[in-house]
Amino acid sequence: MTKIFGTDGIRCLVNQEPLTAETCLKISKTVAYLLLSNKPTSGRVIICKDTRLSGYLYEPLVTAGFVSMGVEVILVGPLPTPSVPLLIKTLRADIGVMITASHNTYEYNGLKFFDSKGFKLESNIERKVEKIISNPKKYLKIIINTYKSGKVFRLEDASGRYSEYLKSTLNKKNKLKKFKIVLDCANGATYTVAPSLFWELGHKVISINSSPNGININKNCGAVDVRELAKTVVSNKANIGFAFDGDGDRLIVVDEKGNLIDGDKILALFAKYLFNRNLNISKNIVVSTVMSNMGFENYLKNELKISLKRTNVGDINVISEMKKNKLTLGGEQSGHIILSDYSHTGDGILAALKIIEIMSIKNFKVSKLFDLYKNFPQKKINIFYKKMNNKIQKKIKSLSEDKSLIKKGFRVLIRLSGTEPLIRILVEGSKLKEVELTAHKLEYKVRSFLD
Repeated sequence: MTKIFGTDGIRCLVNQEPLTAETCLKISKTVAYLLLSNKPTSGRVIICKDTRLSGYLYEPLVTAGFVSMGVEVILVGPLPTPSVPLLIKTLRADIGVMITASHNTYEYNGLKFFDSKGFKLESNIERKVEKIISNPKKYLKIIINTYKSGKVFRLEDASGRYSEYLKSTLNKKNKLKKFKIVLDCANGATYTVAPSLFWELGHKVISINSSPNGININKNCGAVDVRELAKTVVSNKANIGFAFDGDGDRLIVVDEKGNLIDGDKILALFAKYLFNRNLNISKNIVVSTVMSNMGFENYLKNELKISLKRTNVGDINVISEMKKNKLTLGGEQSGHIILSDYSHTGDGILAALKIIEIMSIKNFKVSKLFDLYKNFPQKKINIFYKKMNNKIQKKIKSLSEDKSLIKKGFRVLIRLSGTEPLIRILVEGSKLKEVELTAHKLEYKVRSFLD
């Protein structure tokens, strides 16, 4: 085993490599060793988790790994991923760990690591972790021969700290109007903080999927499935619906008619109003991924005179590009929205608050507010696989350049998921029927390779 990290930290089925109990312990010890090797004091780590059942397995394992390396551990319980960078700053910690598998169901779990500045681990650190763990001789060298271990504390007011910070991001010059809002918390990490926050701000809140039991996280709900949210918004004549994923770093919106609004449209809205209002927006560049719709890119270019910088899939790639060029707006079609003036990672609740701000200023219905451009037709297909090898990967990669299957002007992306054993196919073009036909031809070819 050498590959541990994917496109967003570590993620796999519970009790499978690289997250067996033994390897999880090794990972936390190794991260502590690498990030604190030049620190004169013992160091401090924040450990957070979402609501999935296996959090009870991984929280003590990660804690034990850090404590064994002499690190002080602060446990904050179930909170959204974006709370971790904030708590790192306010508690002067050196490392943050989020135990989550994000949008995956409860059978999965994972680890996201943050450095002392609140950024996710850089790829060079991830590679060092992998090299040490895959080499028994190197791993033995990181053991500390001392009787002094770290201490563990539980922070009771972590949720309040995060909530108050989110409130502080609101523009005090603008008077927020009160709306009827439906929140779908995906039975995940936002289940208490999001409903409380929006209620405290004076909104009428209807909360669904906010009763986690350890196994219902992301199950037919939240940002990955907004059908229940759409019905609830329409039946209650609500102004808007917000859907978060299991760890709260993604947001999908539903308008008053029950229509889904994805991350591209949210970024377009922010680009239009945040750039125009000069709210610390640097350069006329928005960062997103190869998944973003061409309609979105054309809107930025033709209507707003803003460039779109595309990266590989994964919010870590978006964040890295933003950090490198000191940019302040980026995200993914899937709902990761990064506003780097406020946070170094995607934050679903923060993005929702900023949408509420714009709604208060413009006084439009949500369907009109987001009526910014028409999407190019896209077709997405996911294909599950049990085994993968280099030969099959090369065949799959070559399909993207197969001119006998792909019409001129079409955009095709075929890739392995970095978080699940899936092959993801994306086809985009001007005509829906041709897009669907091309996608199914590619699906047939991929399945023939797997068979």
